[in-house]
Amino acid sequence: MCMYLVMYKANLFDLNAVVQGATGSWWFPVFMFACVLLESVFPYFGYFPGTALILMSVALNPKPADVSVFIMAWLAIIVGAVLSYGQARFFRPFLQRVASKAALNRCESLFDAYGPYARVALFVHPNASAMYFTALGLLGRNLTRELAYLCAGAAAAVGILFVIVTRLVSSAGATDDGELQVLLASCLVAIGTLVGLYAAWRPDRAA
Repeated sequence: MCMYLVMYKANLFDLNAVVQGATGSWWFPVFMFACVLLESVFPYFGYFPGTALILMSVALNPKPADVSVFIMAWLAIIVGAVLSYGQARFFRPFLQRVASKAALNRCESLFDAYGPYARVALFVHPNASAMYFTALGLLGRNLTRELAYLCAGAAAAVGILFVIVTRLVSSAGATDDGELQVLLASCLVAIGTLVGLYAAWRPDRAA
């Protein structure tokens, strides 16, 4: 929501115009890959406008060429999650020195209890995927068996965005991406609230 206010209400720059001018250029898929990659690496870039570019590229110019945007965004989420995992493994020895064994055991038990449900994060947002794989790395979990979930989750995340935006465009015409960003943020808030309530009502699973 804060990013929406900064980008669209403060009128710092017209991101819609930038994307509309860039869509169709030979370098746009590479630009898309770089932006989504930055958004997919935890925790340095936060809500970098990578997802916004996915939304706008479809909303402003829906056409078959958007398949290249889908592929680049999918690859960027995967690479970003793997980089998040790698940096977490790098910092894991430091974590083991500063955190108590009891705290680490508590984190392990929570991950064992809720880890499978946390994979839903792969279907939500690149930031959530990066956080999940950062947790994997910090806890020293195996990356290989999670790669299939990562590939499927990244494809689902980008695909859902494409379907939602395409349906909106086909039913309502050209759509302001600011409205789409508010819709996406609202969905993320709702999903986070439901997951938090579920975790609060099932504390016995992490006992």
